[in-house]
Amino acid sequence: MALVTQIPNIVNDAVADALGKNAAITNLETTDFVSMGKAIAEFDAYEGFFKSLANRIVRTVYFVRTYNGADRKILRDEHEYGAFIQKVYYSNVQASDNPTYDYSGTDGAFNQQSPYDVEQTVTVEAMVYGGKGTWTLEIMRPIAQIITAFTSESAMLAFIDGMYTYVNNQFKLEEERLVALAANTAMASSLNGGKARNLLAEYNTQHPNDVLTVAQALESADFLKYASKEISRTIENMGKMSTVFNVDGYETFTDKDNMVVEMNTEFAKASDMYLQADTFHNELVALPGFTSVPFWQTSGKTFAFADTSAIAVTHDDFITEQNPTGAVAQTGIICFLHDTENVAAYFGRRRTWEMYNPRAEVINHGEKAEKGFAVDNHANAMVFYIAA
Repeated sequence: MALVTQIPNIVNDAVADALGKNAAITNLETTDFVSMGKAIAEFDAYEGFFKSLANRIVRTVYFVRTYNGADRKILRDEHEYGAFIQKVYYSNVQASDNPTYDYSGTDGAFNQQSPYDVEQTVTVEAMVYGGKGTWTLEIMRPIAQIITAFTSESAMLAFIDGMYTYVNNQFKLEEERLVALAANTAMASSLNGGKARNLLAEYNTQHPNDVLTVAQALESADFLKYASKEISRTIENMGKMSTVFNVDGYETFTDKDNMVVEMNTEFAKASDMYLQADTFHNELVALPGFTSVPFWQTSGKTFAFADTSAIAVTHDDFITEQNPTGAVAQTGIICFLHDTENVAAYFGRRRTWEMYNPRAEVINHGEKAEKGFAVDNHANAMVFYIAA
């Protein structure tokens, strides 16, 4: 695997999904007022009598705001230097008889054990995480060519500032979507490794006379109570040392300070609406790592639950005989619980360059970035979804 891989197509597809530009979710490879507005050309730009004097624009408004992408507790520990992160894991210490109470000698006499007979050691395992994706945003902006469009230097600079704000917003959006793809890869890994629960299937099995569809489940107070209970119970159980909640069966725990609770917004709102007398929502919001996520990968065209609750990820590590493509797709994901160590950004670097071309009298501007993420299956993670 190359350490640095070009990912502009992934970035573009991820942004298109998030912006609802695609008709359906894209399977993304993660290994690597009230005028409705018209273009000026569509208007009669000249006054009505002489047909020669240009109608003036009385005011120009630059509609661009600064966008701050969601880091989802993943963008927290990025490094510019180095190629790999090494993580060390410990395991395999077994209890044995206490020599202080060893009366295994003749006639139950005390048997003194040698201090040099201690041979058990802690098993140590190390794993290395590396690999980065890279992309760039590049624009050319004119200088002399746009002077005639403005009546002062300050007006022109305001226009140019809007361009830079837009570019920065675009970068932040792209970074946000890469963060989402890293989280989606972690979800796919949990699904692939059996750390996932279909709460609707469980509920329907327990209530054969009240079998619900996905749509009905999101309006059923009984189901929402069941789902809320199970999610809340898992949060508590993850706080205890266990091997149950991670793919690699590592002995670990996740206290609430290190617990990330990400919940699909439609499910969160349904729970809040139908369980108003319940304390579950308030308890979740009080957790340091609680986040309501409008969509995991794609908003679709209408933010429909079928779209916002879906992921579709391909990764080399998911390839098996049964899954030769390494593709993992799932709809109906309502909640992702995970330890902060389960998915994180390990590498990140952004820089800006700009160059004046005196011959063409334009300025070329670029934003370059690398991002590298890691999914650690030793850390706790659980996916909850609802499917018929």
